[in-house]
Amino acid sequence: MNESLVSKYKDIVTSRGLTYHYLSSPAVDDKPTLLFVHGFPSISYDWYHQINYFSERGFGVVAPDMLGYGGTSKPTDMSFFLHTAIAQDLLDILDAEKVQKAIAVGHDWGARIISLLSMKHSDRFLGFAWVVVTHQIYAPFPPVDVILEMNIKTYGRPLLGYWKFFEQDSAPQIIEKNLESLISAVYPDDPDIWLTLMNQPGEIQAFVESGKTIKRANYLTDEHHSRLLESLRGGGLTSALNWYRSTLGGVNSRIMEEIPEENQFIKKPAFFAVARKDHVCVYDYAVPQMKKYATGGLNVVEFQGGHWVQLEEPETFNRELESWIHDTLQQNCGA
Repeated sequence: MNESLVSKYKDIVTSRGLTYHYLSSPAVDDKPTLLFVHGFPSISYDWYHQINYFSERGFGVVAPDMLGYGGTSKPTDMSFFLHTAIAQDLLDILDAEKVQKAIAVGHDWGARIISLLSMKHSDRFLGFAWVVVTHQIYAPFPPVDVILEMNIKTYGRPLLGYWKFFEQDSAPQIIEKNLESLISAVYPDDPDIWLTLMNQPGEIQAFVESGKTIKRANYLTDEHHSRLLESLRGGGLTSALNWYRSTLGGVNSRIMEEIPEENQFIKKPAFFAVARKDHVCVYDYAVPQMKKYATGGLNVVEFQGGHWVQLEEPETFNRELESWIHDTLQQNCGA
């Protein structure tokens, strides 16, 4: 990240009393502000290619460390991870920065929050961009074993085997002892390793417990790697894993009760960066799901790599996203 941007981090106490640490760089002239929302096990630095690229071109940028990470609060009570409340935290940040024209961009768990912003606060945004993880509506989440059985019936293999590890009370301590193991598995040089390590139940737990590592991806630079380690060593994994536990614990099961059925659909322009080798949010599910719900226009861009397309192919990702933003602004102006 450009050194001039490092000084642009701020802290805010949101309306529900939580501290968020976030980067804010104001827009030049009439350009929109991009809200970048990361997922597990990341920090706002995961967006450094995008932060540099778009801020240099006059776009506003807001990139928070999400709840449980970095300099942001790390509640251990999973009820704090109600997604409607997290969405409001982000709106509190945008309000504090007096952002009027925003485009929300979310990856991994951040994409889930983008879906909620679309369904509940669509009027606050010009458009929405999902990165790898598709738009999803909320429903009661079955036990992991049931989900894995459904995966096998639909795709011929399990997808969420790693959730079996993450739901365990001992998971934070096991990971904290062997952080390098987890990071090498989550940011692998070969994305196909997820077919075993992440998809198959028991594999990631055994791998992390052993303290083994595999070759990590070249796109995870030494600087980025050290920042991740610093964040996770400093804050631990208990709060970060609440993104999973809150879902399994039913915290977000009733969200749709307060959202009209028609608001399940994405009414604003949508961008979807889909990864052919993301072996969790698989192409055959992700793309039809976006096409079903994106009624306000959809631009799908395919990437041949794995889960971290914004890191693995930043030049292409940034160019495609900027082109879509340009088209989106024209569409909004012409409306």
